[in-house]
Amino acid sequence: MEGVAAYPELLEKRLGDQWRVIQIIRGGETVDEFEPEVLTTLEETAPRAVILQVGINECGPRPLNRKERERLGRVWPRWLRSLLISVIHRFRPQIIRARRPNQFTPLAVFGETVQRIIAKAVSLHCAVLILPITRVSATAEIRQPFFNREIERYNDILRAFNGNGVLYLEQKELLGNNTPEGFCVSPESVHLNGRAHERIAAFVTDWLDARFANRSGTPEGQ
Repeated sequence: MEGVAAYPELLEKRLGDQWRVIQIIRGGETVDEFEPEVLTTLEETAPRAVILQVGINECGPRPLNRKERERLGRVWPRWLRSLLISVIHRFRPQIIRARRPNQFTPLAVFGETVQRIIAKAVSLHCAVLILPITRVSATAEIRQPFFNREIERYNDILRAFNGNGVLYLEQKELLGNNTPEGFCVSPESVHLNGRAHERIAAFVTDWLDARFANRSGTPEGQ
């Protein structure tokens, strides 16, 4: 989010030269779209720890699914396309309620993709920390009905991977009793504010310290 220091940068500063932080962040893309890059990076770097944060782009209820959006982008003439987009934008909540949620990444595809990423990380003996999909405010849910319900369904997928070297964090463990109004940049936004990023960076630092505390003499981590 512009103007907010994201937790990977904050984490890098906290860790200093003890760890090398490798980021795979693709704004607007879904995990099934950048999965090949993640798997390739895991294979090439064999990291000691993996932080996985996915889900908000994947589970967000939308008026159109991915294929419908692509078709809309090809509508001609341009004035007609602009008119349709304007109507969809104006009646977004009503369309979502009438059609039920359309996600860019269906629940089954999301689960299968995450499973492959985690399986690759575990096969490389990586410690895996899964961050929760954080809830949205009542204001944000007015624009995208069913959002928090869908967040919980997708979190259930992530939660199921807990164990065997994989730790899934509940939102309360990470952000305490803060509400979306307290940890998002604005009530309308799904993006985390600076305090939330600071808290995530601190938690991840403590997790790494605890996870690797008894491994003396190990080489620089990543």
